[in-house]
Amino acid sequence: MTPPIELDLRHLPPPQPMQHALDAADALAPGELLTIVAPMLPRPLLMELAQRGFDAEPGEPQSDGSVRVQIRRPDDAETSA
Repeated sequence: MTPPIELDLRHLPPPQPMQHALDAADALAPGELLTIVAPMLPRPLLMELAQRGFDAEPGEPQSDGSVRVQIRRPDDAETSA
């Protein structure tokens, strides 16, 4: 299993954080985990990830407003259950 991937997207102008996060999530293998650091709570990203079948769990906002979001592609067994 590959180590978790982490992307810091805070320095990118919109809509690049969402595009980079979706591209990275789409590249995940079943069961792999991706953590992104977004400049704010990425509600549109969370909705899009849910529609695509990903598990996404945002953390608490940090003092600068940024939010860490863990994104996981479900295992094949989870999606067929």
